[in-house]
Amino acid sequence: MFDIDLTKYTLVDLSLEVVPNQGNEERPFEVKPGTLPDGTNRFDIVNTHTHVGTHVESPWHFYGEGKTCVDYPLEYFMGKAALLESAIPEAGDAIGLAYVREQLESRKGQFEILFIRNRTGRKPVTYSMECVPYFLELGIKMLVFESTIEFGKGIEDGRAFHDVLMSRDVLLVEFPDGAEALDRDMFYLFAVPIRVSQLDSSPCRLFAVVER
Repeated sequence: MFDIDLTKYTLVDLSLEVVPNQGNEERPFEVKPGTLPDGTNRFDIVNTHTHVGTHVESPWHFYGEGKTCVDYPLEYFMGKAALLESAIPEAGDAIGLAYVREQLESRKGQFEILFIRNRTGRKPVTYSMECVPYFLELGIKMLVFESTIEFGKGIEDGRAFHDVLMSRDVLLVEFPDGAEALDRDMFYLFAVPIRVSQLDSSPCRLFAVVER
């Protein structure tokens, strides 16, 4: 029978906890209590959207058409992952391609998900747009990055970032939490969305299986 030996591996929850009725106008999650016909309890979700908490973005998010999360097989949301640690750039205001290559080239072909973490103290830390096509060269299917990380500057760069990756079926996972608990640079990652069709993005439970 299949088993995971938890003496050899640890599970790291990387999902942001969403607390109802304590959000903000930009990312609300408002609920009110109710009951089912048999007298048991329920909560009605009265105001939220698809980008609250940790979530997976599909190409539909950027293009307004095309694939959503339900159009990908379940195994697309899991795989070997590499951790990219951000650094304050020695020159200029953005992390360049040379640094990213130095960190990842030796692991090329060993992973299919990239997780970018920022422990520099700088908020935000910026990656230059020249890094984005390189992510495709790595053969990734999913990019996870913390909210203190940005790619390029301004709306146009943000749109180009989405277009380059999503046109090649690279899914984006935003608002991870608890990444400081990752103590290995390689691990197995799950970003499992709920199965609701016709949504541009889906809440997910993000967690890693990390060798002790």
